[in-house]
Parts: sequence; C-alpha cells; structure tokens
Amino acid sequence: MKRPALSFETVEEEARFLRGLVAVHRLADEVLEDCVERQLGLAAAADVFLTQCARLIHAEAAFVQVRGTREPVLTRTWGSGHVDVVRWATVRGALPIERGRTVFVAPLDLGKLDLGSIGFVLPGQFFDGGQQVLALVDTVAEIFDSAVLSFLALAEGHTATERLDELASASEFRPLSRIGKYELLTPLGTGGMAQVMVARTVNPGGVSRLVALKRILPSLAEDEGIVKQFLDEAKLGMRLSHPNLVTIYDFGQGGGSYYLAMELIAGVDFDHVIYWPNGPLPDALVSAVLVQALEGLQAAHDTRGDDGLPLGLVHRDLSPHNLMVGFDGRVKVLDFGVAKMRNARTITLPGIVKGKPLYMSPEQATAERLDRRSDVFSMGLILYEALTGTRAFDRRNDTRTMEAIVNEPLPRPAAITAAWWEVVERALQKRPEDRFRSALDMAHAIRATVEPMRDHALGALLAQSFPRRVADVATWEQTKNRLASQRAGGPA
Repeated sequence: MKRPALSFETVEEEARFLRGLVAVHRLADEVLEDCVERQLGLAAAADVFLTQCARLIHAEAAFVQVRGTREPVLTRTWGSGHVDVVRWATVRGALPIERGRTVFVAPLDLGKLDLGSIGFVLPGQFFDGGQQVLALVDTVAEIFDSAVLSFLALAEGHTATERLDELASASEFRPLSRIGKYELLTPLGTGGMAQVMVARTVNPGGVSRLVALKRILPSLAEDEGIVKQFLDEAKLGMRLSHPNLVTIYDFGQGGGSYYLAMELIAGVDFDHVIYWPNGPLPDALVSAVLVQALEGLQAAHDTRGDDGLPLGLVHRDLSPHNLMVGFDGRVKVLDFGVAKMRNARTITLPGIVKGKPLYMSPEQATAERLDRRSDVFSMGLILYEALTGTRAFDRRNDTRTMEAIVNEPLPRPAAITAAWWEVVERALQKRPEDRFRSALDMAHAIRATVEPMRDHALGALLAQSFPRRVADVATWEQTKNRLASQRAGGPA
C-alpha cells in the first residue's frame, strides 16, 4: 500500500524526522554487525533492534513476528502490558486501540511474499493518521527485511518460507556462541543499557545450570559511565542476599563486552501482570506481590558494608518491570543498576536525574538527597497502578510528570477502596517524614489490609494466565538438556 506524501509544518520537524531515519539505519548496522560477529542469531538481533527502535520512536510497546509456511517461526515482544500479537499482526497501517493508544504495523515482505509484520504501540490518537510514524515504521520494516534475507541465505530450502521453516526447526534463531564460560541459548529481553540472554554454564564435569546473562549493548560498550554503572550493579548485587532479591552469581568480561550472570526467574514481570487481559487484579494477588517485594527491598535497605555499617542503599529505579513474579509464586526485586549507597546524591551530572520519571519520589525528581523512604514512595506508585490499571501522575511528558509528582495532590479514584487508600495515601505523602518509615512498615500495613495470596496459589494463577510464557520457560530446559546431551555424545 502506497503511503501519501509526507508534509512537514516546519523545517525543524522535517529535520527531526530525517534524524530519526538516520538513527534507525545506524542502529541496524550496529545490531546486525554485532549479532553476526558473535553468532548470536536472528532472534537476538530482533530483540535488540525491536527494543532500540521502540525507544527511538517513543513507543510504549512493540512486536515483530516472522512467519514460515505453516506458522510463526519467530515472535519477539517488548514494552508495557499485554501485546496482542495475534490480533495486531494482521493489521496494516495505524489502528486506534484501548487506553487512548495507536498501534502502527508494517508488513515484512520479500517482493510479493508476506513474511510477517512489525508493529509499535504509541500513546495518543493521530488525527492525520500518523503518517510520519508510519513512514518510520515502514523504514524499520524494510531494514528488518534485509536482516531476515541475510539469515535466509544460511539455510537450504526451495522457497523463502521453507528456509524459514528450516531455520526454525534447526534452532538457528537461537544464539550459538559463548560469553566467558556461558553458552547462550535464547534472548530474554533488552533494556536501554543491556541485553539479557538465557544461558547455561558449561562445566568440565557436565553439570550445568541455567542463568540470565546480562551484557552491555554493543553501542554502549565503550561508554565509561555505562560500564561503571554496570560493574557497580554487579558488585552490589553480589552483596545482596534474600529470597525476594534476585541473586547475582558472577560477573566478568568476554566476547568484547562486560557481562553478569544472575538467577534466571521462570515467570513474568509485574507490569505484564497489571495489564493482563483478565481484568482487575485480585486484591490478594496485589497484596502478595507488594508484600514480598517490600520485604526484599527492606533486606536491601538493611545491607551492610565490609565495615559493618549500613550501606544506606536506595534502589532509585523501582517500577513494575523490576518486580519479577515467578511461576513458583516467589517475587524478586531486580535491576539495582542505578542504586546509590551511603552519602551518595541523586545526580551525577548537573540536571541529570537517575530513575524512571513515572515512579520517582518528589525528592528524587528535585535531585535532593535520598533515603529508603524514596523507594517507599515508588512502591506506593506501583501499588496505585496495580489497583487502578493507571499510572498516578502520568502526564505523557517527563517534565510535567515530575512536576505533578512534586506539586499536585492525588485524589482517591473509585477503583481504590477506603482501606487500600489508607496505605496508598500514606506511601505517597510528598514529605518523606509523613510516609511509612520503612518498606517493612508498608508491608505490614498491606498485610493487615488484605491477606496475601499464598505462593502456590499465586504461581498457579500466573501459569494459567500466561501459557505462552510457561511454554517458553519449558524450552529453556529442553534446549539445555539437548545441548548437554550433544556435548556428552548422546542422541541430539
């Protein structure tokens, strides 16, 4: 389908659009070069490329699906909440969807052959049809087409889709290389700083375990500030020990990049749970997740240094994405990448505030000194979102969001009962001294409001609600066992 010619109201608007096109092309070169050089496979390339393009376009969520002759052979998703790939994969162009958002979808094709689609979800409705966004999405699709074509050349088959089937059945979409002593299995997710892969340890005795291997993105591997932040996260993470904190096993350098190996959690992040398609969350589920997360956070806040003194740790980057809920019902707090310890200030450069604006405390948004009560405020925002399905101070603009957090009152919405509101309201007090004194105090208040769901019931409910994720988790273990068998000389 031919798009109408683009028009720009100002030269600056046209320049921004052209810079976006250049950035997408440059990003594609970096990602594909890195993944080919390290033999990471198409799935790893798709994971990084999709995530970074979504950030360039300011999307809330994104997906890519590549089809073979019979069914999808590669599906990757990214972003907030439920991504309805089944429904959106057949869309072409812009489609208004729920919660005032629009999904923009472009086809992946080789000539007349339809190979699938790629799409991005943006906030807002577009009266002009979002022609500039569609043009960028079309460019992203064309670049991804080229990547698929490169990988098709590696397989045999009579047609392009048959070659895709060959690649899928041979697991060629999975990484085949190693980083350090870890053999990479499949991509798990990509953030602004790093990519996380499912990997297994390769030990001489044949004993191996699955880990989540986090590596700095190739475009940032030479950034001294990013490397320092990454190493700080690794060193700090190895100090933390609690059932509700993710365990860091190891860190080092290999494959041209720093990495850290951590506990692999079979589950979903809380953001996906909040926006699951089953409607409002049960109160007992909300209570269970928040209580466990707060207990883990309390342990982090209480961590001491080698001198025996409290480190004064503040997470600073809490969000639903950083709370993982396992299919065993255990909740883990992760991503201490921008955490600060004793006597550290919120900013490292003038005007640069670390953390996600949607979940900042007032003192964090104004770059004041922080203590553990800042994390209590962030947990209050997460609780509000879990109970309402909306973000408390979201103004669709980072600056206005932070201004609202600092200055605007928060009325009680109808979705929050009076009992719950007592907890939310106290956690979200503007002044730290008016909040809960600690994460544990907030956990006690939640437990007294609603009895938490038991671990086994929470895990079973999530497994029932996220069957595709359960299937993905099963393939991790199957792949590990297959590779171990091959290494031992057994049947493939």
